[in-house]
Amino acid sequence: MNCIIRSIGSAVNPYLTKFFWSRNNAQITDSVPFTNTNGNNWSCTFPNNPPATYRYYIRIVDSIGRVGVLPAGAPANLFMFVNTYSDTSKPVITHNRIISFPYCSWPAMVQCQATEPCNIDSVWVSWKRNNSGAYYRFNLTHDTLNNWSGLFNTDSISVYQWDIIYYRIVARSASTQHTKDSTTLYNFSFNCANGNDTLQSNYPFTTYWEDGRTDLLFTLSELTCSSTPNFITQIAFHIINADPISMNGFNIRMQNTTMNNLTSFVNSGWWLCYSGTYTVQGTGWQNINLQNPFYRNANQNLLVEICYNNAAWSNYSKVYASPMTGKAVGYATDLPTGDGCTSAWTAAQLSYRPNVSFCGYIDEVKNSGINNIPLKYNLSQNYPNPFNPVTKIDYAIPKNGFVSLKIYDILGREEKILVNENKTPGLYSIDFNASDFPSGVYFYKLTCNDFIDVKRMILIK
Repeated sequence: MNCIIRSIGSAVNPYLTKFFWSRNNAQITDSVPFTNTNGNNWSCTFPNNPPATYRYYIRIVDSIGRVGVLPAGAPANLFMFVNTYSDTSKPVITHNRIISFPYCSWPAMVQCQATEPCNIDSVWVSWKRNNSGAYYRFNLTHDTLNNWSGLFNTDSISVYQWDIIYYRIVARSASTQHTKDSTTLYNFSFNCANGNDTLQSNYPFTTYWEDGRTDLLFTLSELTCSSTPNFITQIAFHIINADPISMNGFNIRMQNTTMNNLTSFVNSGWWLCYSGTYTVQGTGWQNINLQNPFYRNANQNLLVEICYNNAAWSNYSKVYASPMTGKAVGYATDLPTGDGCTSAWTAAQLSYRPNVSFCGYIDEVKNSGINNIPLKYNLSQNYPNPFNPVTKIDYAIPKNGFVSLKIYDILGREEKILVNENKTPGLYSIDFNASDFPSGVYFYKLTCNDFIDVKRMILIK
């Protein structure tokens, strides 16, 4: 153990300046004196007997009896380190994947947490544009505690709005063995923003009325930020003023369509993306996270419906819109006994369409475009992760089969069964509520036919 000791006004007392330590004991049990090796440099040695957890503090006493300690507050506060024969454990990386990113704000920031018993030496990101070509690398900076962050390095790399960015995070331990681990290979695309004019629209949040319904059509030529099939996970509107009333029975539905003009409400073929209660959160761009991501096949137009069923009214939450003919219809009124999402009413033609931003990601599970049936099995990383106390797990089943989705603790003990039944082909999503679970690392395992996959998640309370 080496340290630098500087005394002020009096000399250091070498007999009372010591290194206090313990091995595998929360209480300090031993001490050794420091030796002045040169100038302000002091050192000492103590028995090394791995594997063990060591706790220690330093006490300095000068010739007139003044005392200094490190860390501050010792011996109530102690330093600690773990000494092992060899480092066999791998770093644990937790990261909320980038789902999508606005092209105008590039480069994106990568943030993660990395932990390892022997501490972390370095963390970096390996990434590339699209699914070919060379990988690039940039290092993350250690912020505080276990937090690391950094921006994508694009000094000499051109990134375009239709690109797909593939990336993984790698962490290396500070031990002699330099054990490493990495996340799965993530990917994301850039936001699709449609419309930039500043007309004001009462749709789709027509809460001056109890019930409302809005259908919006977006052509393939408008959705230019990705020519690859993708999952839409968020939809955003640019809010001018936000009314605090909650919209009950609030639904968002989407479908791929060959329609080029919209003249009336569409009553069939919808994929339910969101169902519940929603309140506009504030002004500016406000994202709505879809409970069930929608698969956009990228060779058809996109149809979106927003509706709600309230028993009270307040004021409009107005949004910005752009001039557009044949691309938006809507209606709002008071239906004391009806539902704005199911009532058969005549749509009003709108000469504008609300500005919308779609967020999503490209998934390795390619879809046939018919009834959202995937072509391969897939178990997605839960999100959010880390979580408290609810997280979402998505999975894809291409064939009929008995599906088992179970939660295990870090020792491999089964803790909860989420799914245990026959499933037809499709994309599925389930919430895991860990309110009754302690903080820690857990694993979830999907089994169907011959497919088995396991992923790790972290609960932090």
